Amino acid sequence: MKETSTDSAHVTAEWIRRPLPDLGGIPPVDAVNEPEARRKLDDLLTELAGHHVRLANLGLPAIDPAEIRKALGIEAVAATPARAPARVVRPGPIKRNQLLDELGTALTGGDVDSVAYYNRKSHAVEHFMHNLGDQENARIAEADANADMKKIAPVTTEVRYGIMSDFISLVEDINVAGRLRSAISGKGAFRRFREAVDEDDTLRRRWLGYRTKRHYHLALDWLHVNGYKPEGLSPADYDWEPQSEASRASDTARATSAKPAASAEHASATPSPSAAPVAQEPEQAAPAAEAATETQAAQQPDEPSAIDKPEEEVTASTS
Repeated sequence: MKETSTDSAHVTAEWIRRPLPDLGGIPPVDAVNEPEARRKLDDLLTELAGHHVRLANLGLPAIDPAEIRKALGIEAVAATPARAPARVVRPGPIKRNQLLDELGTALTGGDVDSVAYYNRKSHAVEHFMHNLGDQENARIAEADANADMKKIAPVTTEVRYGIMSDFISLVEDINVAGRLRSAISGKGAFRRFREAVDEDDTLRRRWLGYRTKRHYHLALDWLHVNGYKPEGLSPADYDWEPQSEASRASDTARATSAKPAASAEHASATPSPSAAPVAQEPEQAAPAAEAATETQAAQQPDEPSAIDKPEEEVTASTS
């Protein structure tokens, strides 16, 4: 044991003196004194902590990031306190609804090449493509000028990120939860999370069911805020109830705090004052290009159409 501890100390002493690409080509000992590099270093050590837990559980040797922090003379970043999900999602089958499917997809940026409008008269979602030439652009201009058409502004990246974070907090297996938490740390969070979930079919189905219910809640929030009441749609069927302004603001703040501070993917997104999806116009709320690309990819492989989707069920455990 003593020999192992000595080896770890030697590795730590060497590692903190080596230039690292993740820190802009400078070693950790120098990054401590530069604000921007220190921020990247904290994120790197947070990510390494997740890997340390996974390797230790497998009985494999791993350097404890706490020892690295001790060698650098820095304190660990205060952990975000455990919290309940922003919206309660009860276990059980999903009652599919075409309007909520389409509205939820529009609100979460399901198709980055289109703009969506809500028809106040027919209570249907209508899509227009940006890249189909002058004729389609003319249709978009007509929709903008039509008082019966309401443009659907996508929610912020923080809201989408918060849905992933909330799902992870519901996963009972600490090893699986730790792997997912590591996946959403740093740049490429949406892609890595999707790949990690796809490794296990049971976990994937559970995620799809949870995500669909959260998208339905976003859609029902949007309808409520705008005062629309489509005939035959009962919010009670989806365990939905309106949130107070204070509750929406709290949810958004918690979703923002769950997002890693140094995530380059989300750096350009502006936190909305509330979780209501009408806070910004699409061009203002659009996430960074990479996040938009990942969103489009995420919708295609694991989000079948409303007609083809099976009844998903959010189970009480991952097995």
